[in-house]
Amino acid sequence: MGYNWDFSVVWEYKITFLMGAIVTAKLTALAFVIALIIGLGLAFSRISDSRVLRGCATFYVEAFRSTPALVQLVWIYYALPIVTGVQLDNFTSVGIGLGLHTSAYYCEVIRAGILAVDRGQMDAAKAIGMRRGQAMRRIILPQAVRFMVPPFMNETANLIKLTTLGSVLAVYELLHASNNLITNTYRPLEVYTTVAVVFAIIIYPLIWASNRLERYWALRS
Repeated sequence: MGYNWDFSVVWEYKITFLMGAIVTAKLTALAFVIALIIGLGLAFSRISDSRVLRGCATFYVEAFRSTPALVQLVWIYYALPIVTGVQLDNFTSVGIGLGLHTSAYYCEVIRAGILAVDRGQMDAAKAIGMRRGQAMRRIILPQAVRFMVPPFMNETANLIKLTTLGSVLAVYELLHASNNLITNTYRPLEVYTTVAVVFAIIIYPLIWASNRLERYWALRS
């Protein structure tokens, strides 16, 4: 017996999808800012001359990369209040959790990009009297960006997809909104298909931009 598709339910409840998409965008923005700031700090710590900084940053990165993101989110929401006495709301818990998780990957992307620049560039900058920070800002980072962009875009796309984990903690993002809608309409195929399409529309421009930049830099090199 064939299934009768009916996407009219999607249009009828378009506001539900819109509100879920807005929460997803806010969650992504919060996690992105946290991940970028911490990721930069971790990357510079991992390439610093300080053994203590390198050790701490390495431990952080490996800890977050070695454990599932879902476990981290649940721990922050349920276990952190027991340890610290501070109870975060579900949205904040997911935003911070995803930010911390993604920062470990951003760190490795930034570190790899910096290390991909020839070591002689830093030596030449120091030879003309530049301090390490000046050389990094003016010479190393501008060159490293071209190596960072493709994997950075990939990790950002993964971050957007990871926001669906917020549904576990009842954050009203796109997937959670869709699950609620399914209980009212009994149309899981139409709803989940729409969710997949919406995520593809959001994420594909990142992939497209990354590919265009790769081709652009390949032509200029």
